[in-house]
This record gives sequence, C-alpha cells and structure tokens, in this order.
Amino acid sequence: MHFIRVSSNMFMNWLKQLIKQKSIAKQADLPIVADLAIGLLIDFLRRISPGNWYVRAGLWAKTGDYPLGFKLGGMQVGIVRLGNIGSEVLNRLQAFGFIISYNSRRKRPSVLFPYCANVYDPAVNSDVLVVCCALTEQTHHIINKDVMAELGKGGMIINVGRGALIDEKEMLQFLVQGDINGVGLDVFENDPNVPKEPLRLDNIVLLPCQNALTHWES
Repeated sequence: MHFIRVSSNMFMNWLKQLIKQKSIAKQADLPIVADLAIGLLIDFLRRISPGNWYVRAGLWAKTGDYPLGFKLGGMQVGIVRLGNIGSEVLNRLQAFGFIISYNSRRKRPSVLFPYCANVYDPAVNSDVLVVCCALTEQTHHIINKDVMAELGKGGMIINVGRGALIDEKEMLQFLVQGDINGVGLDVFENDPNVPKEPLRLDNIVLLPCQNALTHWES
C-alpha cells in the first residue's frame, strides 16, 4: 500500500479552492432562487395554480368564469432583508412595475427605493412581503404574528429563505381565519414534513424546496 504525503500547505490550498468553488456555486444559484420567488408571486396574484385545477375539474363549463386575479404593476412589495438574493428579487420586481421598499440591517446608499429599518414598516405599507434572508438567531420567526397583523387581510407572504423565518403555526391561523390573503412557500419549518392544514387551503402555493435547483445547466 502506498501513501501520499500531503503537506499542511497543500491541504490548506485545496481547502481554499473547495470553499471558493462552493462560494461561486452559491452565487450562481442566486438568480435561480429569485426567479422562483417571482414565480410564486405571479402564481398567487394571477391565481394560476387554482385556475389550472378549476379547468381540470371541469368547473369552468359548469359554474362559469373563475375569480379574477390581481394586476402586478402598481402593487407594493416589501423585501425582507436586501441581501444577495433580495437584490436579485428587486431587479426582477422592477421589470413588472411593482412599487418596492426594502428592509435590511443597514441602508444601502446605492439602492434608491425606500428603506425600512425594521420589518414592521414594509408590512404596514406593502401588499406583499418577500422573505429571502438567512436564518439566524436574529431572523428566527422574523415574520411573527405582529408582522402578519400589520400586513393585514389583503397581504401576502412569499418565502424562499428558510422555513423558520416565519412562525408557521401563527401563519396557518392567519390563513384559516382570513387575516392574511395568502402565502407562497418553497420552505417549511420542518420540511419535508408539511403540516396538514396548508394542504386543505386554496390561498397557499406550495413547492418542495427546490428554489436553487433546475433541470438544465448552462
């Protein structure tokens, strides 16, 4: 049996390259995650998923036209934490004519949209909150019942960050009681185990945590 002697310098160089490659891969994933956030947003606002099943169930001919969705342009969207993914989301929202504000740990001088120092302000002033920040002790349940109450009955939440960014139990109560309009989720607090309640609701769009995954590679 032959052994290869590896110096500490060789190992450290290899480790640095590995970290660099993973960092590049994560950066490449950012647009993909942002794409999905916009997809969930459009799906809910234009009622694409429920409309699809309405047609499939033969209800269009039996009961008439399906309820109308919402116009995208002019709706107010608050981005919760304008990090790398949030910045990609912001770029895409502009193309649809959304009115944008953002929350972050600090104001970004290069970003010309209104800055909110806390998460409550965009909740008060927005139709939609897009949550796309990292999960830390500070951001755990950053979307809590107080934030959802400020968002109100017409409000919607999109989450492509981590499941525990939202207080899931409170969110389900708000949805069942009609205290928020709906949510689009790619992540859950205990995924892949999804609570039974969302499966019975028609004001929620669910995906199996695939925000950074696509079939085709460039």
